[in-house]
Amino acid sequence: MPAWVRRAVMRGLSFDPAERFASMEALLTALSQEQRLARRRRWAGAAALGAVALTAVGGAVAWRARVCAGGERLMAEVWDAPAQARMRAAFDTNGGPRGGAVFARASALLEAYTAAWTRQHTEACEATRLRGERSELLWSQQVVCLERRRADLRALVKVLGTVEREGVDKSLDAVAALASPEDCASLEALAELAPRPADAERRARLEALEARLGEVKALLDVSLYPAALAQARQLAPEVETMGYAPLLAEQRFHQGWLQALLGQKQEGAQLLEQAVYDATTGRADRLAVSILNKLLYVAGERKQYDDAERWARLGEATVRRLGGDAVLESDLLSNRANVALMRGEASQAVPLLQKASALLVEALPAGHPKRARVAFNHGRALLEVGDTQRAVGILREALRLTEAAVGPEHLDTARRHQALAMALMDQRDFSEGLTHARAAATGFQSLRDVDPIPLAEAWDLEGMCLLGLARHDEALRVYEEALRLKQQALEPEDELLQYSLDGVGQALLGLGRAPEAVVALRRALAFTTVPDEVLADTGFFLAHALWKAGQGREARVEAARARERFTAAGKRQRAAEVQSWMAGLSP
Repeated sequence: MPAWVRRAVMRGLSFDPAERFASMEALLTALSQEQRLARRRRWAGAAALGAVALTAVGGAVAWRARVCAGGERLMAEVWDAPAQARMRAAFDTNGGPRGGAVFARASALLEAYTAAWTRQHTEACEATRLRGERSELLWSQQVVCLERRRADLRALVKVLGTVEREGVDKSLDAVAALASPEDCASLEALAELAPRPADAERRARLEALEARLGEVKALLDVSLYPAALAQARQLAPEVETMGYAPLLAEQRFHQGWLQALLGQKQEGAQLLEQAVYDATTGRADRLAVSILNKLLYVAGERKQYDDAERWARLGEATVRRLGGDAVLESDLLSNRANVALMRGEASQAVPLLQKASALLVEALPAGHPKRARVAFNHGRALLEVGDTQRAVGILREALRLTEAAVGPEHLDTARRHQALAMALMDQRDFSEGLTHARAAATGFQSLRDVDPIPLAEAWDLEGMCLLGLARHDEALRVYEEALRLKQQALEPEDELLQYSLDGVGQALLGLGRAPEAVVALRRALAFTTVPDEVLADTGFFLAHALWKAGQGREARVEAARARERFTAAGKRQRAAEVQSWMAGLSP
């Protein structure tokens, strides 16, 4: 197409009505003027040619700047100053001491997302409107894809502007869960999309329903499950009436997963299975893989392990049909590992998580929460199989990745410190374990008025490290504070009390206060619902306390019980230690 015709056509296609021709007559006039200008340029001398060339270049630059501008304005409608102010106020009010720090990170991620969206919007437009590399049909598909991303962003920003404490903690994960604008550059994915309704009214209804489903996802991603489920159910009749398969798959996906999360696992699994069929009908393969990933997890929770394996294999086959996707494949591997852990087969989970983690190294930046989460699960699985040395290394990396993703003042960071402290204790590195146990306690401190139990458990861990260092007076103070906090929040028969009572008893024993230790350890031994191995340890310490308190017969009885419990738990070496201790007692 001659350039002068193209310029006139592109003006007629401008997004801004004010930039278009006012009438067909104006368009024809412009075309005829272009023809006359072309003739004049052929007749003009060298100087005139240079002047016209400079003018044309300047005009072309200005036109290029105008024709694909607009991405910034569209993003400014979503992430503007009032939205930012609402979100900051919500985080400051409900986020506790770390609210401001989390807001700073979340807003930076949102800024990066809006920049990526604008960049993709501009690039897609220029590839079509300026360079002619793509068809108008493909451009329209990209616009649909990008507008859906923008609607999802709008929904999340709205939810984050009213979020409460738990939502503040989940906000960084929620932003990271936004679908990437770069997906809209995948020509293969766009070509596979089901055609949208040709009728303008039905298309508008579809877009409105997609926006409302974006709100459901935003509520789900910040853990507002009951509100999300209520909205998903409310949308179901309208989505079914619409009859657009990808939308139907998405609605059933969210509703099914929410029902499973809220304990309605059978109903949730049925909806998720139907959502897979809907996604397949609508050729939404990526969505189908995401649904299969949740479906295999729910099947594992329901102990339907063969079904879980079949869903996993179907998900992997679908990823291969897509040409591969590291993140989707990693998600499937992670949930296959979760199912293996549910079956008590930690040795099978370890290689799955190792591969899942390796896939994400190239696919996601170090600051992405998903990389931190998979590394953390890998470390925990290594602990399950008793590979403490490797577990410590992986958990150190998980802590580093978590701090990169959410910062040092976040609940996820506190949990990583807690797991690392436990692993270090297994290696009998009580000094460094104490450092991480205290870091965990500091992280949980802001939750004290909401849920004191994580803080109390971190103090239990701190107490264990102090016992390992023979700092019994400090251990006693920490355990007593943990016990006091638990007693305020729990029923008297709650087994979580056992661990603090046991710690109090051990600390008293270490301080030479054997009669008091006997009282605390007897109370700890009364919680028969805890594992045999735990009760065996408590019973053995009680035997020591009884012997030091001059109650030799009772000491032998408790030691014998501890030996039996160690044997039942498969801890033969510990049982032998008890036997050796009993043999060394004076008659």
